[in-house]
Amino acid sequence: MKRWFFLILAGVLAACSTENPMAPSPPSSNKPPSVRILSPVSGASLNGTSITIQISASDDTAVTRLTYQLNDAAEVTVPINPGPSINTSFGVSGLRLGNNTIVIKAYDSAGQIGSASLVVSTTTGNTNYPIPSGPTYYVGPGGSNANDGSRQRPWATLSYAVTQLKPGYVLRVLDGTYPESVQITVSGTPDQRITIASDTRWGAKINAQGALFGIDVRGSYIDIIGLEVTNATNSGIISWRPFNRFLYNHVYNIRAQCDTNGGVGINLGMPEAESSLALSNLIHDIGDLSAGSCTRIHGIYQGAPRGVVQNNIVYRARGFGITTWHAATAVVISNNLSFANLYGGISVGSGDNTRGNRAENFLVANNIVVGNPRGISEENNTGVNRFINNLVWNNGINWRLQTSSHQGSLAVDPGFVEFKADGSGNYRLSSTSPAIDRGLGEAAPSLDFEAGPRLKGVAVDLGPFEVR
Repeated sequence: MKRWFFLILAGVLAACSTENPMAPSPPSSNKPPSVRILSPVSGASLNGTSITIQISASDDTAVTRLTYQLNDAAEVTVPINPGPSINTSFGVSGLRLGNNTIVIKAYDSAGQIGSASLVVSTTTGNTNYPIPSGPTYYVGPGGSNANDGSRQRPWATLSYAVTQLKPGYVLRVLDGTYPESVQITVSGTPDQRITIASDTRWGAKINAQGALFGIDVRGSYIDIIGLEVTNATNSGIISWRPFNRFLYNHVYNIRAQCDTNGGVGINLGMPEAESSLALSNLIHDIGDLSAGSCTRIHGIYQGAPRGVVQNNIVYRARGFGITTWHAATAVVISNNLSFANLYGGISVGSGDNTRGNRAENFLVANNIVVGNPRGISEENNTGVNRFINNLVWNNGINWRLQTSSHQGSLAVDPGFVEFKADGSGNYRLSSTSPAIDRGLGEAAPSLDFEAGPRLKGVAVDLGPFEVR
């Protein structure tokens, strides 16, 4: 009897010591990795085309792979030592104008993915555009028009600040939003120009909601530099007088109507506005694009003699990206990029209040014109003009000249880093672009769109960016 008892006891003990195959496994979180961006903060504004990102990532087993994705491009793997906790920093280059979205992803051994996203905006490249010395005053949010205009005690509104300017003065506009339309009636002189400049490129934002003009220049020898202008109903910036210069500005969302007044991003259309300069501006979304094309709404409009239009990026205007009319003659249009406009890329012409002039003796060189119904054209009253070393690609009609011919032209893909018709691409030239070192040196600007040296190779590059 004792023997049977011990046999039964041994069997019970053996059963208790054997793992039950039906028992549940130890609990697992089944959670994807956690990703946290330590710097920079989302929404940061940057100067330049690259950024360093610091992150931490963790997983209940191990983070086995880390990647980033810039603006929906392909994922790029970041080197790491796999483990349950990762702390690392890495660089991302190739940021485009305006907003950029960077998605960081962490993978674990089970294939689960955790992610975090970062939005940063950039003005690209070198933003140290030249600002002259001279008596300098400041305007900024939180200031007061009763102040003395120093950096410590800035004025509050541009509309007041510009009335205090005299020849040779510099007004620096501190970062922030200015809900106003600004009219400038003072003038500088040939030797002492008046300068109004954003402290950082596009950091000072003029929201001219409901007003005809964002910046309305009625004086002469005025320089407007680095401002952002939006929401005017006719023109973002307009010049009525000669010898004014508009440099490195960002003009967009101009709510012009297709009527007798039309509208423009930068309007140099007055016959009196001779010898004006539009250099290195970004201009886009001019007019209601959903309503179709309109030949009265343009990106840049030059209507006076001897104007210069260089290094600009213009897209999504209802009419031409860049156009001339009225008394325009002997105008230089070079190193611009004009794409995805609803009527055409660049037009040369004159008519209506011509002051006896016609569109002749133009130099149109080194431009890139892509994806417009018309590429480069002559319109109405034209003479002999020079069209040299331009690249036209994928336009409905690349060329439509009536009194001139073109030389040295290219009709090939320009080889951008990333072309997107909506303006969200990267329009620098790739290292294999056929537009590199193909430009004409005559009358070329000394700086490029990013205020860097225009000439870096054996010849200037086509378009607004100089890449080597």
